[in-house]
Amino acid sequence: MPNYTTADIRNVLIAGHGGSGKTTLVDALLFASGAVNRKATVADGSSFSDFEKEEKEHGHSIFSTLLHLDHQGKRINLIDTPGSPDLIGQAVACMPAVETVAVVINAQSGIEVVTRRLMEAAKESNKCRAIIVNKIDMPEVHLETLVQQIRDAFGNECLPINLPTSSGKSVADCLLSTEGTADFDTVRRCHAAILDQIVEMDENLMEKYLGGEEPDYTALHAPFEKAMDEGHVVPIVFTDAKNGVGLKELLDAIVLHFPSPIEGNMPNFLSGDGTEEKPFEVHEESTRPLLAHVFKVTTDPFVGKLALFRVHQGRITGQSQVYIGHNKKPIKLGHVFHLQGKEHREATEIITGDIGAVAKIDDIHTNDVLHDDHALDSVHLKPLRFPTPMYGLAISPKSRGDEQKISGALHKIVEEDPTFKTNVDRQTHEMVVYGLGELHLRLVLERLKNRGIEVDTKPPKIAYKETILLKAEGHHRHKKQTGGAGQFGEVYLRIEPKERGEGFEFADEIFGGTIPGQYVPAVEKGVRDLLDQGVLAGYPLQDVKVIVYDGKHHPVDSKEVAFRTAGKYAFKDAVLKAKPVLLEPIVNMEVTVPEANVGSITGDLSGKRGRIQGQDFLPGGMAVVKAQAPLSEVMQYQSQLKSVTGGQGSFVMEFSHYEPVPPHVQQQIVAQYKPREEKEE
Repeated sequence: MPNYTTADIRNVLIAGHGGSGKTTLVDALLFASGAVNRKATVADGSSFSDFEKEEKEHGHSIFSTLLHLDHQGKRINLIDTPGSPDLIGQAVACMPAVETVAVVINAQSGIEVVTRRLMEAAKESNKCRAIIVNKIDMPEVHLETLVQQIRDAFGNECLPINLPTSSGKSVADCLLSTEGTADFDTVRRCHAAILDQIVEMDENLMEKYLGGEEPDYTALHAPFEKAMDEGHVVPIVFTDAKNGVGLKELLDAIVLHFPSPIEGNMPNFLSGDGTEEKPFEVHEESTRPLLAHVFKVTTDPFVGKLALFRVHQGRITGQSQVYIGHNKKPIKLGHVFHLQGKEHREATEIITGDIGAVAKIDDIHTNDVLHDDHALDSVHLKPLRFPTPMYGLAISPKSRGDEQKISGALHKIVEEDPTFKTNVDRQTHEMVVYGLGELHLRLVLERLKNRGIEVDTKPPKIAYKETILLKAEGHHRHKKQTGGAGQFGEVYLRIEPKERGEGFEFADEIFGGTIPGQYVPAVEKGVRDLLDQGVLAGYPLQDVKVIVYDGKHHPVDSKEVAFRTAGKYAFKDAVLKAKPVLLEPIVNMEVTVPEANVGSITGDLSGKRGRIQGQDFLPGGMAVVKAQAPLSEVMQYQSQLKSVTGGQGSFVMEFSHYEPVPPHVQQQIVAQYKPREEKEE
């Protein structure tokens, strides 16, 4: 049995923009609490959090890492996450495992791109939020201005619960204390501001407070925790992890004020499928049937596949027989672990609210629900919303025969990374990998190389499509005589355009048996042959209706192959008369940039055939430009945006629809197409 209960647990996600000092902070908290016996740093590769080979080489976090410590008799689970915009999916995936998301802000750099996106993601996930202002003793920091910028950007509910003193060499509590000096503002005024916000959650407390009674910790904890749950308070704390400033105070704040699993907001669990889906109530009790959620899967070089899970109900031991989702076959876990970075410490049990890991179970995947009661077969977590990976690279093996190795390695990375996708494009026949940006895919390629797999890369081909704009008729007679039985089939057909996205339709309007019924399917096969390979530039045809209405046959020489060939070339004849056009994929874009860059961004997007659809100005001097643009024009947009905004811009995009390319662009694409010569069979 662990020496702590569910009420003693605090689960905190440490997130923020790269360079804010998250990993240094986590390493410092481990040492300050006595969980480890040495100081660790990212710079010398000794970090307990950044232990993977790629992380040591790059000098920053690439993967999320689970660690734990004890403070004042409480167990604190910390999940350290990477800060690059390309790797934000790692943080979002871990949010269901915690009650509190603590976003770290570099006191020098202020609010950055990932800061905003993580604060929004945490709010959307209904998580309690806290802000840690780190590096407070760096030169030329203006903490009072930064606090105001935080309040402008994220709301007046963001309030300090301690303040820096002695020029950032220490901090003073202003939640439970009214006395003390500070580098800016006053302890007394900040104490009054935070109390004014908290007492609104409790009428009795408000009455006493308005009557002049000063509440103590016992009176404040419940309303403070409720205020965090409802987003009515977002506490701000100050630290300097490198010099140890504010570490004990941060640990105290986590233990005293942050919610336990019993107090925090539960993730949205659902039961049933489709129209039968409904909310499922979870009870944070170890006596209930087991309900645990797998939030991360990784591959460990020593133990193989490793799955990290959060127990939301019940308890789990190495002897537990569990079911994975709908799977009817139970699995005995064998061993369960607490993780301390790369160390696996075997646990007697993982109780409700705690986080653990299990190894060597091949059938377990990210987002699986583990349970021990068939009544929970259909319970699942409401899907998280991740950024859409749209930055693509086509890859091919450098060594012949490596295709299978590449496929296996990519499958593992897809399991480990929710914002990495891969597929073989049926249209272009390329193996394409997709990520959130250039850095994301560069790291994936490094991981492949470290596993002995080298690949060549190039930009992927754009998945254009073809369609028609007019109605037309086509005709073809296929006649072949080679001695003995010949081949004969003649087809007349009409084609007409359909609405965009309606697909293909084939209709048989033959009268009088001019084409016998057994050959009509062969005509359709011939038409479908051309649908796949296109007419203009080798891209699939879509949104067209084909009506076969007449033809001729021969009682001896007519065969399926003859009508298949005749159908194909009659269709081609009709398409060339029906004003064929190329369609290109159009994406919706939301580009977040400093206000000063809005003009440059709108002009640049317009120059890429983009259509500006609106602008929203955000607190903190930022703006969102909404636009639609052809995918071909913005595939490499990240590097361009970075140069325009000095790294302060970010964007998301998702597929919207297909529409015709401009005539001059179509001419260029068609001119590059070199169809292989075909002979009638």
